[in-house]
Amino acid sequence: MKILQFTVDCPFPPVSGGEIRNAANARALASMGEVLTVSLTGAPAPSTPPNIRHRIIEAARGRAPWGRRSPHPTVHMMPDDELAEADAIWREFAPDLVVIEEIVLSQLLTLAPKHRARTVLDQHNIDSRTVSDRIAGLTLWQQIRDWRQNRRRKAEAREADRCAAALADQVWVCSRADEALLSALGPVNDVRFVANPIPDESVLSLPIAAERFSELSLCFIGHLGYFPNIDAVKQIGRAMAPRLAASGRPWSITVAGRNPRDVVRGLCTRHGLRLIENPPHLPELLGRAGYAPIPLHFGGGTRIKVLEAMAAGLVVAATEKAVEGLGLQAGRHFLSSDDAGKLALKIIDLATRPQAAAEMAEIGRAFVRDNHSSAAIEKQVKQAVAAIPRTD
Repeated sequence: MKILQFTVDCPFPPVSGGEIRNAANARALASMGEVLTVSLTGAPAPSTPPNIRHRIIEAARGRAPWGRRSPHPTVHMMPDDELAEADAIWREFAPDLVVIEEIVLSQLLTLAPKHRARTVLDQHNIDSRTVSDRIAGLTLWQQIRDWRQNRRRKAEAREADRCAAALADQVWVCSRADEALLSALGPVNDVRFVANPIPDESVLSLPIAAERFSELSLCFIGHLGYFPNIDAVKQIGRAMAPRLAASGRPWSITVAGRNPRDVVRGLCTRHGLRLIENPPHLPELLGRAGYAPIPLHFGGGTRIKVLEAMAAGLVVAATEKAVEGLGLQAGRHFLSSDDAGKLALKIIDLATRPQAAAEMAEIGRAFVRDNHSSAAIEKQVKQAVAAIPRTD
């Protein structure tokens, strides 16, 4: 079997959320046959896992990121030369299956009728929901001032989700909640659940001992140029740090991630948060912390940062939005509140009972290992692909 995977960024080495999911899917697909992954940005991968090759769309080299030059709120409107090159790669490789990352690359689905291949649209998020969340996060004045433009953007994003889901032979989503959101937009051919992965399974071996949770050592990891994560850092700095400081106990909060914006740097400086930009090795950071504050209020999909923290043995303290679609139980798998200040108080209380914290961490790790390991994802991918009708 030959599988062609189109992605925005090169999945190898996997660093941020999208790359991590794409890399996990590529490895699962490689257990079924030869995989060629083709991306629009970056350079060719320095190395890839067995049975996987990588190349880039040469016509896209040196161009600005699609979001700065595309009039559409979610779709990369590919220039003719990029689309022609993707078409030529598709024809030359002659795949049996084509997996396309997200709505952003959904224009590639228009090439399918020219080629004999089954198609999958891999939805990391429901993008129309993300657009709506971003608009909801604007100030009231901004929402009123740009009312017509915002209404148009939301309508275009919903239409893009509907059209792409109808064009693909199958759609992969990373949560049952996203499956319901997508189905509510209109008819779709076949929606399948493929879980998000644990970014680095080596963290499953980090020790979980009571003393790790007796200190107020917190760590937030995420892409620091992504607006839901920026808002989470605001909540951590403005609401959580003062509560930890008022406890009278030693405390520390580490914020780590790629490409932090100046607003993140300012927040960390003002509120005494330790900022680590573009961290080279996350397991070491995670192993030094006991708690993962994740006060997210925006975004879609399922949070790889939640899976990563739980796999590493941290106690997650999160909003319901942050764990949406994961099937976790508040009080059993994680500490829950939609108020960041109350999350801080729950962490302070649990730190006085470190053995209970260790038990919660063990339960969380077991859940992630059973449902989001590479073995679990490979099984889900194989079952999904087997359900796609053959074209021959």
